[in-house]
Amino acid sequence: MRIFTAAAAFAATLAMAGAAYSQPLGLSTSPQGTATYSIGAAVAKVLTEKGNIQARVQPSSGTGAALALVNSGEVDVGFSNTLELLEAYQGTGIFDKRPNPKLRTLAILFPFRVGFFVRTDSPIQSVKDMKGKTLAYGFTSQEVLRVIADAMLASGGLTPADVKTVLVPNLIRGVDEFIAGRVDVTLFAPGAGKVAEADAAVGGIRYISLDDSPAAVGAMQKLFPTSYMSVVNPAPNLAGIRAPIKLMHFDYTIMANADLAAARVKSILQILADNKEALTQTLPLFRDFNPQRMYHRLKVPYHEGAVAFYRERGIKESE
Repeated sequence: MRIFTAAAAFAATLAMAGAAYSQPLGLSTSPQGTATYSIGAAVAKVLTEKGNIQARVQPSSGTGAALALVNSGEVDVGFSNTLELLEAYQGTGIFDKRPNPKLRTLAILFPFRVGFFVRTDSPIQSVKDMKGKTLAYGFTSQEVLRVIADAMLASGGLTPADVKTVLVPNLIRGVDEFIAGRVDVTLFAPGAGKVAEADAAVGGIRYISLDDSPAAVGAMQKLFPTSYMSVVNPAPNLAGIRAPIKLMHFDYTIMANADLAAARVKSILQILADNKEALTQTLPLFRDFNPQRMYHRLKVPYHEGAVAFYRERGIKESE
């Protein structure tokens, strides 16, 4: 009887685990049209097609909201830059006194780039030329974007007081205001669908190359410590980049709730690590995805399932 009872209990445990794994994996992202949404959609596609994980994208108002949803366990997995993830976890910066202690890092995905863009025929050639011009700003539902905007302005020796700010709630609205002619400059990640929309709508856009002098980079990093400057080269999918230019970069992460099953985390990471080509075919941003760099030292702890995965793969934590 004891043997039968133990066997029955074990079978019940397996059944419960099977039922849990049959549940779709929620991926929290920013709204459709943003780069974060595109990242989530690419990951969902590969997890579904290359693994046994049914994944679905669940857009929210912005990455700030997405982080909170993952922390609460309402959504399993999300995406964020390293600074926003750190501030959300600690309850500092834009998350002042609102810590999210259940967030756990899963992996570094790739370097992320962002820049200001203008119409092709705009006289604005540098950040310094933006003085007195109108800029989409505020980003109340994506507060980290205000920090990004301030950091890029600082690289050109400007502050928000030096431009005419037009308040918008998010990146999408900023581009809409740009298309409507109500702002001279807005910001977005190259390669996003909304950027291509703007390029087609106004007859061509042009990204502004940033100053990469030590003083300029230092001013940028004072406001966004995990950022760095790097070159972006022209590519068919990069509207507005017709020559090599320098843009602000920072690493982008995938993270999860601490209570997500370790085995499921390991499955997620295995599928991602083994399918760079499929990820890249879906979203060219994954060209810079390096499986050997997924485990990069951060001040936000890695999920126990992620640590176990990297140990099994022999991937050491990098600086």
